[in-house]
Amino acid sequence: MGSYGQAIMAGFICRLCSKQKKVVIHLYTARAKKLDLLNKIRLLPISLKKYDNLPKTVCESCIEKLNAQYHLYMKIRRCENMYRAHRNYHSDGNCPVECPLYGTEFRRMTI
Repeated sequence: MGSYGQAIMAGFICRLCSKQKKVVIHLYTARAKKLDLLNKIRLLPISLKKYDNLPKTVCESCIEKLNAQYHLYMKIRRCENMYRAHRNYHSDGNCPVECPLYGTEFRRMTI
């Protein structure tokens, strides 16, 4: 017969949401590396250290949210780069063909 502590530990605790889950991914495994979890988590305002005493697992629900957040982050970065390039192409207020926003409604944006 197991101890009381073992009886209530039916799963693992997610590092991000603190919920106890049966299905998690450990942050330092090949699967986590394939999913790029560490880099996605590093975009969050939390400290992540391999040898701290905090949970090293993330649940599927949080992984889905991390992926959505990461895709939004990457889209924002692409747009920011595009706007900077757009601004660099304009010296006289005209939108040249080389501009990444040429032919779009955004070509009229204030520079």
